[in-house]
Amino acid sequence: MATRLANKETTKAPRAHTVDKRQAIVDAAGALFTTEGYESTTIADVARRAGVAVGTVYLYFKNKIELLLAVKGDWEREFLEFMARPELQTIPHHLRARPLIEACFAMAAQHTESVQLLGVPMQVVGELYHKEPGQIESALQGMFDEAVAAGAFRPIDTHAAAAIAYGMVHRSLDQCFCVEDGKDQERYITTLVDVLERWLVKPELLEPKR
Repeated sequence: MATRLANKETTKAPRAHTVDKRQAIVDAAGALFTTEGYESTTIADVARRAGVAVGTVYLYFKNKIELLLAVKGDWEREFLEFMARPELQTIPHHLRARPLIEACFAMAAQHTESVQLLGVPMQVVGELYHKEPGQIESALQGMFDEAVAAGAFRPIDTHAAAAIAYGMVHRSLDQCFCVEDGKDQERYITTLVDVLERWLVKPELLEPKR
């Protein structure tokens, strides 16, 4: 019996050790990307900070783009959890823009050091989109599809609309927090909500608000 228990422990330990190493690498990358800058950080820098060999980093990630995706994944999960909240699902589609935009700005305000990553070079952003569209964009497209089917949104190309909407908010957060130090957030929130509603929502649904 003791031997069997020992064998179980030895099979579990390496798995936990693997998770710890990967998370240590992701944490080190996030810290360096936000303090030293994405372009200035090398894989060797990440390995040194995480306390692992360079080769170990490459066991988990092919390049810095994949590391950036892993770092961004933590923020995406937080926003996706918000999108899935029952209280948001009960709000009509044509009224969801403000709570969603406000949530984006609230999260950015809580993680101001991480917002710096919004300013990564456009070629890097292009590579990110080429590798995978991202969970948030996919979730937005799903929500847009529902809104169109429900008659709340115009008959739009929801795939393109999700990418454009994500890009607009992404750039606004970068300008507001990275350039203007988070000042006058309400101006950006109000403008984004107005643009998104006038672009996506059927005009007759906006009439009562005017």
